[in-house]
Amino acid sequence: MLLSELKLGRPLEVYINREGYNYRVVSKIEYTEPGCVCVSLIASGKRVFQFLETDIVDIVYQEQDRMWKWSNVKGAIVAVEEDRMHGFFSDEYGENYNRRNAFRMYLGKELMLRYKVTDKRRLKELDEKENNTSSQTRYNYDSRSDELMGDRFRWVDCLGFIRDISEIGVGIYSNEKFLPDDEIAFEFLSDVGKIECKAMIVRMRDNVSGVFHNYYGCRFIETSRNLTKYLYEQQRIQLQNANNYIKRN
Repeated sequence: MLLSELKLGRPLEVYINREGYNYRVVSKIEYTEPGCVCVSLIASGKRVFQFLETDIVDIVYQEQDRMWKWSNVKGAIVAVEEDRMHGFFSDEYGENYNRRNAFRMYLGKELMLRYKVTDKRRLKELDEKENNTSSQTRYNYDSRSDELMGDRFRWVDCLGFIRDISEIGVGIYSNEKFLPDDEIAFEFLSDVGKIECKAMIVRMRDNVSGVFHNYYGCRFIETSRNLTKYLYEQQRIQLQNANNYIKRN
């Protein structure tokens, strides 16, 4: 598939590696032409994202059950009929892509997760649970929100269990009831230093065994630069151990 064949209105995933930090954003396809696809301007408030020459940019497109990936594309702000958009450029055919082919490592680590709650119904539920002294969840009310946002929010810290992790996502268990598109954050220590991650919930299922009742598949939005190095080192160790086992037997 070529970029010009992508369907208007469909989402396009954009993966950006900048100086070792990894970011993921999603925007809507607005325009295509040979060698180019344009999406709605990627911005936060009034701040428009600016691509750098040193950025390593990959884009992923999904249609039904198939996915395609274009690696090392060039990203820039372009004008299309007087509208500003972000454009991505490549004359190559997209390669068939499967997220599950990414190296996933079993982590098996219990840690604290943090997420932000703004929905009034969920805030009320948190208020009702707050007096439960046996809960492993901590609710932190920030009074500054009344002045800055005119509404309440809570940063919620809850116990979680990281099952496995890859460059693109993580599988976690928790007793909290997350919703699709909820964002969570966590950090853990490794041989290469502290690793910080922010991810979005993309799928969920009930967990019928163990102390945690819910399982969530999450896709990374942002990770610290050493996650890739950590996974590479762990993969190298696993391959080395496998080779040593084969030689001994």
